[in-house]
Amino acid sequence: MSRSIAPKSSVTLTEEETTLRKTTDQGKLLFTSYRGQRCALAIQNNRLVEASFFPQIPSKIGSVYIGKVKNIVKNINACFVEIEKGELCFLSLKEINAMPSWNAPLNRIADGRLLEGDEILVQVTRDAQKSKRASVTTQISLSNEYFVLTMGSKRVCYSTKLGKKRRELLHRILRDAGILGTGQGDCLVQECRALLSAAWLSRLKSESLELMSFVLPSTGMIVRTKAAEQESAEELLEHFYDLAAQYIRLLYFARYRNCFSCLRKANTEVEATLMQFTFNGAASEEAPSWEIITDQRPLYEQIMPYEKENALDVPVRLYQDSMLSLSALYGIEGKLKPALETRIWLKSGGYLVIEPTEALTVIDVNSGKCEDGKNPEDTYRSINLEAAEEVAFQLRLRNLSGIIIVDFINMQSPGDNAQLLCVLKSLVKRDKVKTTVVDMTPLGLVEITRKKISKPLREQLHFSDMQRDS
Repeated sequence: MSRSIAPKSSVTLTEEETTLRKTTDQGKLLFTSYRGQRCALAIQNNRLVEASFFPQIPSKIGSVYIGKVKNIVKNINACFVEIEKGELCFLSLKEINAMPSWNAPLNRIADGRLLEGDEILVQVTRDAQKSKRASVTTQISLSNEYFVLTMGSKRVCYSTKLGKKRRELLHRILRDAGILGTGQGDCLVQECRALLSAAWLSRLKSESLELMSFVLPSTGMIVRTKAAEQESAEELLEHFYDLAAQYIRLLYFARYRNCFSCLRKANTEVEATLMQFTFNGAASEEAPSWEIITDQRPLYEQIMPYEKENALDVPVRLYQDSMLSLSALYGIEGKLKPALETRIWLKSGGYLVIEPTEALTVIDVNSGKCEDGKNPEDTYRSINLEAAEEVAFQLRLRNLSGIIIVDFINMQSPGDNAQLLCVLKSLVKRDKVKTTVVDMTPLGLVEITRKKISKPLREQLHFSDMQRDS
């Protein structure tokens, strides 16, 4: 659903408008421009919870190419694959050793070796950054909001967030549809006919009769958490058939395409943001309702087809007001500033100090202005629990990744430390990016790791400033 916001007659918000915005702002996903750079900003309860700035050069992560092996460097245990003229990507030799026989190579008879000049099917896993080249993998995978199909494994796995009953129900649906094989263990069938609905079979017949008898290489599947939210088994299976058809066509036609062909383009930044935000439980778990708003017509024209194609139950609005920008309406400048500050104050009077370094990020918890009271241990426990919630929030907001060390206030009770770790682990589970609380060291330092999917917010904004000043 979509509608335009009528222009306001004044730049200054009335008291009624201000109150209305605060009370209705349960979840806003803004696609706008800040300092000349497009970005996506998630605002919940009038607080910025997530921010992502789109790079000037579109990401290629997820794109599938027929690449050519340019050189093999054994001393770094890797080779370099050219995916486009002059664009080399890093490929680990460990990937080569585990490469499905079907994929190696495409231009000659497979003999277990990989030589310079060989053409192989690769997928971009990481964009080029600074002096580092982009990375690729031979384990091709495609995904939607419900399933992930990946080359190199025959196993069917289920999201760890799914309970036993939901896993059994989904397993029964897939088995009854004939998607799972009858052999030992859970695995996908390899015959294309068995993986497609009658509708998709009729569509593919027109493309190639040979495709109908195409046997997939070792292919595994991951059933995602959102699959359990789909009430209709028919609609769930239709999503699988659609993904399976894409996967089959990709692998089949790879045999007949020229070197450097791009068989599948990466999602646009808008599509990637919508998929990541909407399809990982953010909208359902953290807020009862969300709304997408943009003041950029080109972005609006990208969002609407995606919203219609994926049947998102999220209203989309085009903001049109020449007198008051969307950034000014929601105070983006004021909401981004705290996300860059080193010191973060807590309601109790304590505070966090966040210091990113080249190797890791250090977060220090201090009692600050908090009064000790009669029992200092109770005070420290209370501050640490409040700090744990803020740490989990700041990791997501600032998009911190890698190794994170948190120095909480020392507590003497082992039970209090165990409670702190338990609370922190439950908080980071809400993060859509894989985050792991490793342990607490003998010195009382909590070790956390968070998967890197993009640059930290500070670097994104710094890049934006440099672009603007140049």
